[in-house]
Amino acid sequence: MTEQELEILLSKRAKTFDLKKNAFETLNKIFLEHTNDRDFWGSFQQVDIKPIFERFEYHIDRQHRDSVIKTRIGLYIENQNWTDNLEPIGYYELESNLNGEVVDNCFVIEKEKYLKDIEIISHFQSMNNKLPIDYLKRNHIQYQFVSYVSMVGTLFVSKQFKAAALFIRRAYVNLETIGSEQFDKDYLTEAKRFLKIVKDYLVSNNLVTEGIINEIN
Repeated sequence: MTEQELEILLSKRAKTFDLKKNAFETLNKIFLEHTNDRDFWGSFQQVDIKPIFERFEYHIDRQHRDSVIKTRIGLYIENQNWTDNLEPIGYYELESNLNGEVVDNCFVIEKEKYLKDIEIISHFQSMNNKLPIDYLKRNHIQYQFVSYVSMVGTLFVSKQFKAAALFIRRAYVNLETIGSEQFDKDYLTEAKRFLKIVKDYLVSNNLVTEGIINEIN
């Protein structure tokens, strides 16, 4: 069988068993089941996620498993900086055998909204590139501040927003106690910028209570 003949055969199968329709119907059920679960959607608003059909894929030689046709639906949000103003954030795949029977499915959100919005990983890397290695030694006066800043990033990524805000406060208090002159200028500039970015995001998105906001402002 030639490549073209195989493509025609698989296209007919996909059309005969209405695989695209089945995939969208199954995905819609997932949407309904998780309407109010923002964690499931990577903290994106469900209404902002646009499902778009992408392709069919034929998979063979699957270690003694049957060959399958995968129907892939991309999950997108609007973003003017991306092609067609759509940024991919995940996908849904429905696996069917050659008789059209569903054998498996897979729903994946590849991006977290909070991490994407402020690109926290890149800010963290930029800051740590300026970090003097000696500051990681427990007997150095800067160690506690570095630890607090690190916890802010870890807790934010873990969606422990209240705890992240408290460690922002601890970092500011520690810095005030020690004094800015005790730190490498370039590192401190990046660290304070990082703390401000996270703090402003927590406040502007109402991710912490007013009482916590007053503590860190």
